[in-house]
Amino acid sequence: MSARRPTAIVAAHIVGALALGASPVSAQSSGDAARGRQVYERYCIQCHGARGDGAGEVARWSQPKPRDFRQGVYKFSSTRYGSLPTTADLDRVIQDGLYGTRMPPFAALSTRERRDVIAFLQTLSPRWRTEEPATPIAIPAEPPPTRESVTQGRELFEANCSKCHGDGTGNGASGGKLVDDWGTAITPANLTLGRGKWARTARDIYLRTMNGINGTPMPESGDALTPDQVWQVAHYVQALGAWAGSTAELRKVAAELPPPSAAVP
Repeated sequence: MSARRPTAIVAAHIVGALALGASPVSAQSSGDAARGRQVYERYCIQCHGARGDGAGEVARWSQPKPRDFRQGVYKFSSTRYGSLPTTADLDRVIQDGLYGTRMPPFAALSTRERRDVIAFLQTLSPRWRTEEPATPIAIPAEPPPTRESVTQGRELFEANCSKCHGDGTGNGASGGKLVDDWGTAITPANLTLGRGKWARTARDIYLRTMNGINGTPMPESGDALTPDQVWQVAHYVQALGAWAGSTAELRKVAAELPPPSAAVP
């Protein structure tokens, strides 16, 4: 098969998916896995494969690779590192897609279709039969970002994040040695782009810093940082690029700070 056909398949799905106004799925909702299989075979099988192993016909052209659902490990969730995600977590990824990857937003799917395909995904791993999603972590109210919080966040970033993320572009000393749970080499996120695959806002950055990213070397902060310190890290990261809620003034503050020492040439 030529490379042109899989590309056309993905493009067609993206065009069909880019619709607005889909309603959210409740974290407690349940769907019909049989109907969900039909949704999966129409929209997901090309990348994620007939067995849910991430080996669909488009997978060879995808970087990062499509998710293998058989382990029940999902990178982005509101629950603690290592825990199953909530239905609402899976629904967000389906609706919004993952920026910078071949996973497009499927907001055109109805609430029932999304609920059903999530129910089907939950048949692909035995974890869903023996475990329950953990309770999402509580996110305290965000303090206002200030020069002081960005400056303090820079110091915390140096101590806790720069080994991989370097100066924020992902050029840390350990950045080229990372492998995910599926054996794929991965690189730390470039935080200067103004958004991540999943994250858009300071609240999202807080959650990823607090929870880590499942299946990757990105750890949860655990007892290393207090909630206030995590907000400071989030505000510093926010000031590294044009993230939602970032301001030119705070970006200027971040730009004038010395770069983290763990950056490599």
